[in-house]
Amino acid sequence: MGLRIGSSALAILWMAAVMTGCGDDGAGGIEGAPGDAADGPDAADDGDADAEPPGDDAADDRARDTSESDGRGYAIDPSAPIEQGCQGFELEGLKYSPGGDVLPNTCEPFHPTWNNPYAVLCVQAWPWYESGFLGDELCILPPEPGKGIQVGFHPQSPDYWAQMEAQDLSGYADVSDAFLVDVGEEETRNFVIPTFNDQPRNYYRTYFRMRTGSHHNIITLHGPSDEPRWLEATGDALPGLFGSPAGPTIGVLGGQQRPDDNTPASFEKPPEDAGLYLDWPVDPSVLFNLHHFNSTDEPILKEGWVNIWWEQDATELVEWYMGLSFEHVVGLDMAPGETLDEHYSWTIEQPIRLLRVFGHRHVWTPNFSTWIERGDGEVELIYQSFDWFDMPTYRYDSVVDNPPLNPEARVDGATSGVLLLEEGDELHFNCHMEFTDERAVAESAPMPAEIGNLRFANEAYSGEMCILFGNNTGGDIGQPSSDDGPVPDFAR
Repeated sequence: MGLRIGSSALAILWMAAVMTGCGDDGAGGIEGAPGDAADGPDAADDGDADAEPPGDDAADDRARDTSESDGRGYAIDPSAPIEQGCQGFELEGLKYSPGGDVLPNTCEPFHPTWNNPYAVLCVQAWPWYESGFLGDELCILPPEPGKGIQVGFHPQSPDYWAQMEAQDLSGYADVSDAFLVDVGEEETRNFVIPTFNDQPRNYYRTYFRMRTGSHHNIITLHGPSDEPRWLEATGDALPGLFGSPAGPTIGVLGGQQRPDDNTPASFEKPPEDAGLYLDWPVDPSVLFNLHHFNSTDEPILKEGWVNIWWEQDATELVEWYMGLSFEHVVGLDMAPGETLDEHYSWTIEQPIRLLRVFGHRHVWTPNFSTWIERGDGEVELIYQSFDWFDMPTYRYDSVVDNPPLNPEARVDGATSGVLLLEEGDELHFNCHMEFTDERAVAESAPMPAEIGNLRFANEAYSGEMCILFGNNTGGDIGQPSSDDGPVPDFAR
């Protein structure tokens, strides 16, 4: 979670924006939560890129079941109807996620994605909901009016909830090209819509969902807007953190790099999170930076839902940080066959608590590692990702048990528990890049010689990035510096 970004992060992204450029194109759609316009529509954003499609083997490997993608597993099919005797509340015909302390399925344990009263699955409330596209099980009902809002992007745009309430699925039958990604295509696009809340709000809980084929979704807040529209970008479509045709950036909602992302990942607010909150301004427009690529054998639909729940327990504002080095943006230039460690670090200048960490990279980085070097020299690995296609977000609190770190087996994992950094500690991250034929074969990617030199770009196969995102308390930690110190063996 996190909703404020430091000025240094905005500056670095503004410089990146100058390099890549962005423009504007009219088009559109806006959605609102059903029932209460004052409490909520949604929003999104746009930009463009192309890439070589992966091979057929990759299509088989990557069209995975989202119920297994979070690594936490679940005992039942999340899209299966819940037996009447197990329903914590009446599901059929339900319009809103009620929140509260009663699970949709009382015969199964809480699961932040599949059994959560703050994000009830549409398929469990609407037996008729069948869009014809992959990912129906990721649709969630919005918060009850007055308790929060839902923001999102849909081909029906402003008519989305009206059509859903009428059980009208015709909006999925004739979808515009702007909402489709054809087989083998890759796009990075931005979509923006207005929202309508006439007073500022605080929030804490956020539940992000996107359909199959989404690589990332970064959501930023901008000044009020009268119309929804797609934005067209020249070159790479970077997020709106640096400002955009949607207007100056006034906040960050967050992001996701997999179909589901949850804050908190536990049923109850962890006790050490007491008082934590993020702020939601009056009538912001919301911009979704959407990166999709289609490695399946059928067109996929760009669609997503985000539930945002208002928070009364609000005494400490959470920070958002973005570790993106300007040297990385302008200097990445790998020749085919090269291997490189892109190593960056912060020196922590005040005590902070690290709340959430997620990295961002593409196919040529088989190992993304984050670690802390304590003031006494002790090295503590805290986050590691080997699966570029389904890069995880991990929270650090007293409730959630993250998948354990296992560098030897090369599986994604993180430490668990409250994570504190003191003055003088260093926070490191490294992208171990392999721009080699061996890596291309392993990932069914284009050969490096076909791509040419690898540069910083928002493209899964023909560009690479190395960025660390996250949230913390204790103040703005600024931007990382390039680090020429030795990289631990676990980071290679």
